[in-house]
Amino acid sequence: MPDKKNLQKVLKYLKGNRLMTIGTSLKDRPWNATVFFAFDKDFNILFFSREDTRHCQNIKINKYVSVAINQDWGKSGLIKGLQMIGIASKIPEKQRAKFYSLYCARFPWAAEFPDHALYIIKPAEIHYIDQKFFGHFHRVRIL
Repeated sequence: MPDKKNLQKVLKYLKGNRLMTIGTSLKDRPWNATVFFAFDKDFNILFFSREDTRHCQNIKINKYVSVAINQDWGKSGLIKGLQMIGIASKIPEKQRAKFYSLYCARFPWAAEFPDHALYIIKPAEIHYIDQKFFGHFHRVRIL
């Protein structure tokens, strides 16, 4: 069972950041892309992107992704960030309204991009690195 205190730290960290790097691959060729993200209390990660982008094309064929979020350094010289692996997919039409409203609450400009689709990443593992709390370069598996 995950530690509730650590779960709260991760949710706070997600709230304080807006960009993530998503790693995809196709035929043993890796690809990274930086995207804006939103999230829910269940750690589902949402991103908004055109379906013709390389990362979305890769997801159509290979749903396994990695994620890194590390914009907030906190105090100078201290390492802090999230690393995840999970399964990504385009959100089905029947669930779109629920997740779209969550995304738009964080990024109201999303409505200006009708050519974008909404994607969800369901994490299989979440690792949190916070040098202040866990020591030098030690990461804690949250999920």
